[in-house]
Amino acid sequence: MTKTFLYYVLITSVALAINVKSVVAAEDSGSIAFNQMLKCLKLPADAPSAYSFLIVAVIKDGSADFLSINFRTPPSEWEKTAAPLIADAITQCEPYGSISGRMEFAVTRELVEAGSKN
Repeated sequence: MTKTFLYYVLITSVALAINVKSVVAAEDSGSIAFNQMLKCLKLPADAPSAYSFLIVAVIKDGSADFLSINFRTPPSEWEKTAAPLIADAITQCEPYGSISGRMEFAVTRELVEAGSKN
């Protein structure tokens, strides 16, 4: 093998390690934001058996600087009612202290039920 090939392998390995570390950090931040949001979350009664939101949040200086609540499928009336309540819970549970940057996390019935038991 040539030195050039080994050099490219080394660069690729370092790039992959940095990428994996940033993905893990983003997942940790999303988990922190989700768990903190749960403290303030008040969803409407009569939740469907399954629902799924994808939250994109940008946290800056401990506050939600940008929020996007996305539906994975066309939303039901319940989901349309719940979406602004999720946004309110995220902003009401500020500050987010040590986390910052862009993060994504899901809000599903299973995760909400599991999180509220903790």
